[in-house]
Amino acid sequence: MSQLFLTPIFISVFTIFYLFLSIRIGYFRGSPVLKLVFKMEEQTSDIKLHRNVRAHGNFSEYVPLFSILLLVAELLGQTSFGYLTLICIVFSYGRLAHAICFAFYDYNPFLRISGMIFTYLPLAAISIDLLFNISVRGGA
Repeated sequence: MSQLFLTPIFISVFTIFYLFLSIRIGYFRGSPVLKLVFKMEEQTSDIKLHRNVRAHGNFSEYVPLFSILLLVAELLGQTSFGYLTLICIVFSYGRLAHAICFAFYDYNPFLRISGMIFTYLPLAAISIDLLFNISVRGGA
């Protein structure tokens, strides 16, 4: 078994960003707990709340799947460290760009499209790499 390096780093970064998105939703919903810490806006529009919920939900759909794939790839130890690092960076950009698009902008097609492209490509790349490693190289 190989030593895990990328998985704990990227899962930690993803978790911190997930908490940020979660706190934003609590803030926009007028959470009593957050009222103790932050000065709250009087009223948040439904559109703004909905877009932040979408950013949070979309993030929580793709990140766990990627995290599992990354963990398996690191445990197998047959994919180069540089390649996995590149995949992690590209995926991180994708999730960050897409979340920022929905959480902070009313309309930003560049962030939305690039965010999804740079989410799908790393998911496909790491999945294909795992399948290749299992079928051609014989797994661990």
